Amino acid sequence: MQVTIQTRLFLSFTLLCSILVACSSYLFYTQTSKDLMERGEEMNRQQLFRYQEALDHLIEDLDRISAQVIYSSDIKNYLLEQSEEDTSTYQSFTKRKKYEDLLASLNGPWFIATQISLIKLDGFFLTYGQNMNTVSDLKGQMKGAAWIKDALALDGEKLLVPPHRSEWQDNHPFHFSLVRSFRFPPSQPPAVVEVQQTYDLLEETMETGRNADSKARVFVINDRGSLFYPAGTDGAEKPVIPAGSGSIEEVKRTDDGEADIWSRLRSDYSGLTVVIQQPKTEFMQPIAHLRRITWILALLGELVSLAIAYVLSANISSPIRYLQKRLEKLNIDNVNTFPVKKLKSTKEIAILYSTFEDMKERLNHSLNEMIQAQKRENLAHLQAMYAQMNPHFLFNTLTSMASYADESGFPEYARISQQLSGMLRYSTNALSDSVTLKQEMQYTVQYMALMQFRYEGQFSYEVRVEPALEEEPVPKFLLQPLAENAFSHGFQQSRPPWIITIGVTLAGDGSALAIRIEDNGSGFTEEAYAETTALIGELNEGKIRQLEMLSAQGLGHLGIVNTLTRCRLFWNERVRFELENRAQGAAFIITVRRSS
Repeated sequence: MQVTIQTRLFLSFTLLCSILVACSSYLFYTQTSKDLMERGEEMNRQQLFRYQEALDHLIEDLDRISAQVIYSSDIKNYLLEQSEEDTSTYQSFTKRKKYEDLLASLNGPWFIATQISLIKLDGFFLTYGQNMNTVSDLKGQMKGAAWIKDALALDGEKLLVPPHRSEWQDNHPFHFSLVRSFRFPPSQPPAVVEVQQTYDLLEETMETGRNADSKARVFVINDRGSLFYPAGTDGAEKPVIPAGSGSIEEVKRTDDGEADIWSRLRSDYSGLTVVIQQPKTEFMQPIAHLRRITWILALLGELVSLAIAYVLSANISSPIRYLQKRLEKLNIDNVNTFPVKKLKSTKEIAILYSTFEDMKERLNHSLNEMIQAQKRENLAHLQAMYAQMNPHFLFNTLTSMASYADESGFPEYARISQQLSGMLRYSTNALSDSVTLKQEMQYTVQYMALMQFRYEGQFSYEVRVEPALEEEPVPKFLLQPLAENAFSHGFQQSRPPWIITIGVTLAGDGSALAIRIEDNGSGFTEEAYAETTALIGELNEGKIRQLEMLSAQGLGHLGIVNTLTRCRLFWNERVRFELENRAQGAAFIITVRRSS
């Protein structure tokens, strides 16, 4: 099924725009959701730091009071004396009052701690705080307080007791406490100091800054995994806090399969870990909102891309349809007069229009080239006919001259006649596209031998050809015109002896052959050198000069222009030319890439 170019363009633009919109939306959503996730995690960490800082500050106040108590020598001596002192005397009462005041001074006027209690396991009990009414059975309460044994085992280190009902006050307030033990000799009954703080203050501290609409929950646990906050009522189900080592992790609930984000931060000072449980749906709510926005933007982008694709495809295809209709009416009769309006809507359309306009010129140029080629072929046949005029008469005459010279005792003249006959036979044979390098070299050597005879003692030559290259095809009359150029120009302004060297070798890795023809003459003049290098530059770029200029000299007087041009026509782009103009002489280098 064939479709119009507008349909193809529309579908292509739509597909491209859809891919761009999809990729942009994906990258936008991915990066933004990553940023929102990091932002949510950072907010949770900041909240954890605030909770930890407030909790540590609360515990530091209690710890400072407990440390002042256990390291007070007055209080330690007072506790040691209680084993021997009668507590019913007035002196005992005043001393008790004295140490209550000491505890009050440690607590400060603002009641940093709600209650400070000195507890000795032999039954002694001294307290100061907001509630001075104690229970009657203090010894029984001491025996039931398991945390006292835990504090004694820590040997003076602090112990945080989770929120519980006070054992000492008659109204049993709900509080948490920090406990330290005194370091008494083994002979003395052990004693501890308990510094209490209300649970309400702990709850207020942990609830500060919380969003009322948030479903996130805050927990505090100790190193044993026991819940420190919130304190549940008796019989209430305790929350299950998953064990974890990471600061933020996702855990699925077992009851409904929903996931929660658990963030935790441990305090090295208190040993308590603050944990925030936040439903994943709430944690991911900004990302869900972002997802909806991304879908809306992607849909809008897709609609806009469809509109843009339609407009672009219509604008691009309309001039093409116009050219199509005009070309359908084009024929050979109206190719030069057929009117087409100039189109410049886009660069490609303008190029298409200019190509259409240039088509006539290229066609005329091609016709001219065909005519010139026909001229070249006709001229070559005509020159061949001139060269073949009565060849048998010339051959027979030269053969007779060679025989007569040999019989008359002039072998040198006989050899010259035979060489001249060979050259004439080579040049008057029917023109062919190519000869072997060996044949062309024999013809050139015969020419240089004749010149050596002519300039006896003043001219010599040297030829070096690799045997593997003797059968390489070359254009006819390749070497002799270049050697003749040395006599016509190079040797005119220089003194003998004159030398011409011709070498044919393999170049590079054997993929090319290099033909080098050099002499020791005066070289090219500046004008001739500039003209020749310009010709070489044109030929290396594939430019051929007018045919009449190449054929006017005839086969007998082929110049450098004609020779190099024929090489270019023979080898095409496989040939490269170089010219070296030196202080003594010049050198032509022809490098041919061998066909595989």
